[in-house]
Amino acid sequence: MQPDFITERVMERLKALEIFKAVVEHGSFTKAADATNVRVPSVSRAVQDLETLLGVQLFNRTTRKVRLTSVGHTILEHVTGVLDSYESLAQVGADSLTLCGDLRIEVPALFGMAQLGPIVHGFMREHSKVRVDARLVDNGSELLGELADLAIVVGRQVPASRIARPLAPLSVGIYATPSYLAKSGMPTSPQDLPAERCMTALANDGPAGLPISHRATGAQAALVARSPFRSNCPGALIAAVLESEGVAVLPDHIARGPESRGELVRILNDWETEPLPAFLLYQARRNQPLRVRKFIEHILRSLGPHSDSVQTTSDLDHRAVSLAPLRAIPSDRRALHAA
Repeated sequence: MQPDFITERVMERLKALEIFKAVVEHGSFTKAADATNVRVPSVSRAVQDLETLLGVQLFNRTTRKVRLTSVGHTILEHVTGVLDSYESLAQVGADSLTLCGDLRIEVPALFGMAQLGPIVHGFMREHSKVRVDARLVDNGSELLGELADLAIVVGRQVPASRIARPLAPLSVGIYATPSYLAKSGMPTSPQDLPAERCMTALANDGPAGLPISHRATGAQAALVARSPFRSNCPGALIAAVLESEGVAVLPDHIARGPESRGELVRILNDWETEPLPAFLLYQARRNQPLRVRKFIEHILRSLGPHSDSVQTTSDLDHRAVSLAPLRAIPSDRRALHAA
């Protein structure tokens, strides 16, 4: 067998893997064809050839949906690793200082895109050929999807199969509207706040309330939030507290804008709650693309536990950590819609 023929076959296989990943990413054969600059029949043929080569069915296909099979999910992890390795090799062979390609980041609403935006744009100014897709997700149900390179996780456990790097924890404050304070006066203790007027975006308040301690004396108390409205979306929570003239427990960086505009006032400053731990999460891959490695370094410099970019009340160890396993993500969110 001639070397040129071997090289050609290898490149064909790599192209087939690229097409397979594009079908998963875009959710249809038609969009995958556009993304990989081939015709739709070529996409179908590439998928069929892969299924024949591997001896497995990669997709369950109907006229309206393209859904990965269970073995297809396993194959996707290996395919991603192969393509990442090839890309790393290509970058070394060309100019490793020139970063390019797509970078996908998942950010929970509780962390806020306003916090991450300037850091992302700073990275893109340095590396103009990198395209960043940053998506807001539900911190409770979404967690580093198969096609995401990085995720930020706030105040929760992460799977042991992922690598988690600690970021600066997020300080939390209690905020009230000026109209609420005009009617009820400035509170001096958590007991002064009626539970039915208090809202929270935090998941750690529990039935007994959010633990809170006095900064000077160390006295312990609980802030009970029993408002009929509850949301993990800070924007919705702020809108609701402004409309209802109530009280909200919010990460300080989320409340900074409304506070600067005079819409919210930070109260009970003699009391403090535990800061929310935050982590940068990524896949445990042997060959991370160079753009991913460089962005990890960039974000840790900006938002790491010893940075000044985030309001924080404590430091965390800067080592990579692995936390307790998380429940499996329901398989129905893996459905992909065909064009």
